[in-house]
Amino acid sequence: MTTTTKEPTVTMTEPSTDDLAQWWPDTGCALPQPVMASPSWWGADSRRWSVPLPFPGSPAAGGCHVKVLEPHTAAYVDVTTSFAAAVAAGKAGIGPRVHHADPSERILITEDYTDRAHTANLDLFDAPDRLGRLIEVRRAVHRLPPTGRSATVFDDIRTAAAAASRAGAALPADLPWMLRLLNRAESAITAAGFDRVPIHGDANVSNVLVTDDGGLLLVDFDCAADADPLQDIGSMLAELAPLESDAEALFERAWGAFDRAAFARARAYGIADQVRWGLIGSYCDAVRPATQEYSKFADWQFLRARAQLRDPRFDDQVRSV
Repeated sequence: MTTTTKEPTVTMTEPSTDDLAQWWPDTGCALPQPVMASPSWWGADSRRWSVPLPFPGSPAAGGCHVKVLEPHTAAYVDVTTSFAAAVAAGKAGIGPRVHHADPSERILITEDYTDRAHTANLDLFDAPDRLGRLIEVRRAVHRLPPTGRSATVFDDIRTAAAAASRAGAALPADLPWMLRLLNRAESAITAAGFDRVPIHGDANVSNVLVTDDGGLLLVDFDCAADADPLQDIGSMLAELAPLESDAEALFERAWGAFDRAAFARARAYGIADQVRWGLIGSYCDAVRPATQEYSKFADWQFLRARAQLRDPRFDDQVRSV
């Protein structure tokens, strides 16, 4: 993942529709979308508008959704890869169709699902049929063209840790201990070897749109990379199955069979995913101090990772990968 040597300037001004005028001269029709209380919900790291007009020159009818990533995301998002993955997902029918993607300006314009879909929540996937559809749509990402970014969650942890350090972020006192344990897991996984496929990389259910006809679409490919498919499954286990018994059942369904070594690797990836998001949340809290959502988000992620790293089974899992 690309890093910057200087932290981006973060402005707290109100979102402006000026940038939209190049596509829709009457920008008064663009409706800003709300930012929810948690940064993992409706993307507090971006500004968004719902435009009830088709994209100029596109044969597709319907409105557009405009997303502009905030400047600080450059420290932990490879925007070129993220947008390219979104384009590929749209073409494959597993994400909204992309009308325009400009990584240099951090602008992504897709078909708008504001009035014909809702954001998924954890309860939704208690239903076996919906869980099955989620597994299938996430597995479909692995069949997309390579993203061109070869990176694991451990690489992303190093990127996020460096950004947090440069920003003077408040980090937990036991972070070095967490990183030492994850380094052991990374070494074991690297020694065992793995194949790389395109992955979405972030199983937060707020990255799933549930369409009115019951379909599922993936959004926010900010963690997309060419990596171990078990990393995608591990992220899903961390999100949907924190308990070991539930995690084993979900893993077997997602992987096709239960394999102790593969399960151990997926669990390690899931813990690493939580540390990555804890570091990203801490960094964002440092560069956007006017809010506390990122701080709370980071604390929660570190708490979850800490609990699993202290589990006596973690050492056995590392030896099993």
